[in-house]
Amino acid sequence: GQNHGNYFYPTFSGVAQSYNYYPISYMQREEGIAYTALGLGRTIVEGSQALRFSPKYPNILPQFFSIKSTIANSQNSFYALNLNKGKSPLYEGEQKNLEKLHLEDAEKHKVLKHLASVVCDEDNIIRDSLGHKGRRVITFAPVLKFKTFPLAEILRDALDLSQTAMGCPVEIEFAVNMYNDPDKKDEFCLLQIKPMVIRSLLETEHLLNN
Repeated sequence: GQNHGNYFYPTFSGVAQSYNYYPISYMQREEGIAYTALGLGRTIVEGSQALRFSPKYPNILPQFFSIKSTIANSQNSFYALNLNKGKSPLYEGEQKNLEKLHLEDAEKHKVLKHLASVVCDEDNIIRDSLGHKGRRVITFAPVLKFKTFPLAEILRDALDLSQTAMGCPVEIEFAVNMYNDPDKKDEFCLLQIKPMVIRSLLETEHLLNN
């Protein structure tokens, strides 16, 4: 993560799985799936609004099929660690210092520009720039559409390598720091790799097909 005034959080964090239980369109289950959100990963753990996409098809976002669905499914808050002005920020544990912030806070911290689009007040069209007046929506367009950070490519490689190393489908947790300082390189942080359990699903499919 990074310090933003009295708060600490990564630009975004997420979970990726090498096996996709619910593929759509021409996606294949073995191509994997990812969930990512602004700020700390608690948003995803709680099952709150987060972006779901296939690392192989990062621009297929079924949850954003219309303006209405984009607004309804877009993340509108995020978690950060309150640094308590440097006075023992973790004295009572992480939970006591987690704070839910809003998109306005991320925009003040100059983080939102890396992840957001705008539903324009003038024409109700989604624009991939914060230079317009309107509702901010977390589409990850700068990252997935304009590739300001090679997230999809990194996740594909990380999932392939992890699955080969472990010999089974895997789940990885990650965080990314994107900097506004041109002298600092953006960072992909691999936090955890663990095996996925998919036997029950495969057994169900076997029974249904026989």
